[in-house]
Amino acid sequence: MTEHAPPRRHDAVMTTLAITSIVATGIVVAGLTATPAEPELTVQPVAPASENPTPAEEYEYVTPEVEYPTTIPGCDTVDEPVDSTYSSYFGTVAQSYDNPIAPWFSGPKAHIMSQALLAALPSGITFQDGVIPYFDPIPVYEGMTEETAIDSTSAYGSIRTATGDGYLSVGVGQSDRGVPPCIAGDVDERTTMSDGSVVDTLTTWYEVNGDRTYERNAIAYRPDDSVVSVYTSVPAEEDALPLSRDELIDIVTAPGLDTSTAPPPGTPGSISECSPSTQTESTREYTATDIATLDSALRQADTAALAPSPPLGSLRTSGWGGGLCQVVNSAAGVLTIAISDDPQPDPGYVTTGSTVSLPSPSGMGITITTELPWERADLERLALTPGLDLP
Repeated sequence: MTEHAPPRRHDAVMTTLAITSIVATGIVVAGLTATPAEPELTVQPVAPASENPTPAEEYEYVTPEVEYPTTIPGCDTVDEPVDSTYSSYFGTVAQSYDNPIAPWFSGPKAHIMSQALLAALPSGITFQDGVIPYFDPIPVYEGMTEETAIDSTSAYGSIRTATGDGYLSVGVGQSDRGVPPCIAGDVDERTTMSDGSVVDTLTTWYEVNGDRTYERNAIAYRPDDSVVSVYTSVPAEEDALPLSRDELIDIVTAPGLDTSTAPPPGTPGSISECSPSTQTESTREYTATDIATLDSALRQADTAALAPSPPLGSLRTSGWGGGLCQVVNSAAGVLTIAISDDPQPDPGYVTTGSTVSLPSPSGMGITITTELPWERADLERLALTPGLDLP
């Protein structure tokens, strides 16, 4: 990567690229979603005269014209705009929170950062599609060098506020490069906070084939080398952007969203992300309050000799959708707790571990799965933990 400006142009570009945005370091990892072209034939077939080739679909991408030279509030100097550059990398589907490239990050760290993010959001925000932002593992990509390695994590979701619906993405990472220069078109105001953090903000737009999307972002360069950024976007109207500039600044400077504070001993968390194979089906949209209630019950659960590590009490929704889950190590190997609308039937396939799925008093399904065989009574006791239920 040669470009380290905050990533931009998320939503509509998804029609052409599958983009994972690591907003904290300004790196975009993209993979083409189109089917790869077949190898070119030595002798090309000739199409019948009656067939007319389908013209390629036009793709027009427009951004505001950048004025330069210019001045930017809070910037002593302003550098001329530069063209963005992108690289493509591919990673495995299942990701672990134990990534040696980021020793500051872990499952418990992701848990306390996710709690800090929810606390930093303005009151009145609700989440669409049943997905509550939670910081994901830092991916391991093939072909990355030390200079291009990604060591930041992101949390995202669709939100609803009084002004309308929008997209939200938050990233946290580390950088020892210091505060970058102000670049025309990438910053419209720079603010130095009382703790020494420098925050850049930008409100802008882009068009794809005439459809306009407005976007607003903020990125904070903190004194401990943490880099925290937030991005929000909405189609059609700038006034409908779900978060104001000041609200974005509150998020990127929030306590708990940093890389230098270690989680306290006993903090719950997961060892890996939740994937469809470790979740049960669910159509219920859980709230942050719902999850806090269930987490509180799990922290008091009788885990017998299972010895879960990290501790239980960090359920999360997933970008894949479908219920809640937490994945930890235990004396029975990998242990997964999944919560859904109903108990799950016998999985119907050969497994070396153990599975129980029981109803809560209200009829929710609590499913416990272990990697290795384990006493069913212990798993049933865990599934029937008092308070592990919602009305």
